Amino acid sequence: LGHHIANDALRDHMFPRFDKAKKENTLSIEPGPYDVALIGDYNIGGDAWASRMLLEEMGLRVVAQWSGDGTVNELVNGPASKLVLIHCYRS
Repeated sequence: LGHHIANDALRDHMFPRFDKAKKENTLSIEPGPYDVALIGDYNIGGDAWASRMLLEEMGLRVVAQWSGDGTVNELVNGPASKLVLIHCYRS
């Protein structure tokens, strides 16, 4: 339950930052048609790196990774994605 609470808190903090940056035209990326976000993986074993590389080799741009190795800028950019992919080792 703890990680769900933490993810909800991050979401509630980051999404308003995206809205503000978009309104002020200060996003750290230029949104594109092939932007995707990865959510659900903590990248403990490094498997999210391989998934990210495969997606990028397919021509997709990973703009956010929740949570794993995601940076604050990536978390803010998450809502810019055109597709959200669930990546969970246990799934």
